[in-house]
Amino acid sequence: MDNPLSKLELDYWYKVLMVVSFVVFLLAGSGVLKAFPTAPTALISLGIFFAGLGEWINHPLQTGFLAPNAYHPSGVLTSHPRSNNLIGIGFVLLGLVLILWGILRLFR
Repeated sequence: MDNPLSKLELDYWYKVLMVVSFVVFLLAGSGVLKAFPTAPTALISLGIFFAGLGEWINHPLQTGFLAPNAYHPSGVLTSHPRSNNLIGIGFVLLGLVLILWGILRLFR
């Protein structure tokens, strides 16, 4: 049986944010992180997850075709430039609201 984490491509910062926040959410929910209050930690990690998801949506893969040269012998150029999307911005805003809500619950 293959390891499912071996196929995980963490090549961009927003994907790393999603994985780390998901792990923190699971650890906080299971009670392993006893030094941190559960509800604020869960809210902040969920907010970070949704902000990372929104950024992933806002950075779609785009492919362009160029004349082949020494730097791109195949003539294909792929990148992830920012392209704002209403759903992506909504997820980022949801993430920011959850992060602020978690911070407010932390100091309450």
